[in-house]
Amino acid sequence: MPATRQQRTRAGRPLKPLITREAAVAAAMAVIDRDGLEALSVQSVARAMKVSAPSLYYHFKDKDELLQLVARELLRQIGKSTSPEASWEERMIGLSVATLRVILEHANAAPLMLRFFPRSLMLSAYENSLVDTPYAAEHQMVVVEAIEKLTYGTALFAAAAETYHLPAMPAFDVERYPRLAKALQAGPQDQLAMFEESLRALLDGFKTRYG
Repeated sequence: MPATRQQRTRAGRPLKPLITREAAVAAAMAVIDRDGLEALSVQSVARAMKVSAPSLYYHFKDKDELLQLVARELLRQIGKSTSPEASWEERMIGLSVATLRVILEHANAAPLMLRFFPRSLMLSAYENSLVDTPYAAEHQMVVVEAIEKLTYGTALFAAAAETYHLPAMPAFDVERYPRLAKALQAGPQDQLAMFEESLRALLDGFKTRYG
C-alpha cells in the first residue's frame, strides 16, 4: 500500500533538528579547545556539525554572536559547580576555584571572557552573593570587585601560559635570586592550592579591615 503524504514527510525529516544554538555552541567550543581561538569560523563549526555554513547564519547573525554565546557557556559551566548551602566565604572560594578550573579546561577560549564578559548574566550572582555578605553596604562592592579581579586575573594568566605552553615562572639563576627560589620552593606547588590560599588571605584581609 503506498505511503501517505504524512508518512513520507515524517520519513524524510529528522526527528530532531540538525542545528540548534546549543549544538552549535558545543561544536564551537570543541573547535576552540582542539585548534585554538584563531581557527574558529562559521565554516569550521559547520564542518564539525556536518551542515552547510549558510544554514548556521539562520541561528547566528555573525561570528561574534557565536563567540559571545561560547563565553556565556563558560559562565554557565562555572555556575554548575556552586553549592548554595555553604557559608558566604566558602561559596566565594568555591565559585572562584570553579572559575579557574573551567577556564583552564577551556584555556584557548579564555580571551573570550575579557572580550565578551557577560556581566548582564552576573547580576543575579552579584545579588545572591550580597544576601549574607558579612560586611556593611559601603564595603560590599570593594569585596566583590577584589574577589572577581583576583579570580579572572589569575585564570587568564594561567590560561595564557597553558595555551602557549609557558611555565608559570621562567627558569632563573637561583644564586642571583635566592629569596625568590626559597619562596617558590616553600610555597604551595599546586596551582589551585596556591590560588585558594591567595583567596583565603584576601578574605582574611577583609575581616581585619572591615570587621
